[in-house]
Amino acid sequence: MTTPRDPEERRKTLRTLLELAGGFSPSDCWDDQRAMDLLRSQSTADELRELGASDGIIAHIFGEAARG
Repeated sequence: MTTPRDPEERRKTLRTLLELAGGFSPSDCWDDQRAMDLLRSQSTADELRELGASDGIIAHIFGEAARG
């Protein structure tokens, strides 16, 4: 049985993933893709906007259709 996650801990995790996904250096490439995969599967574009993600990073993660 799983217990609900603390909403603040969830936000911290999503913010960390956003930071990883937003890094565009060649050495970050593997982490970027993993972070984007996790963000796509564990969040929504609207949720990331609420956390302060730019439309550019949201489009980068979810594709052009997510631009709002």
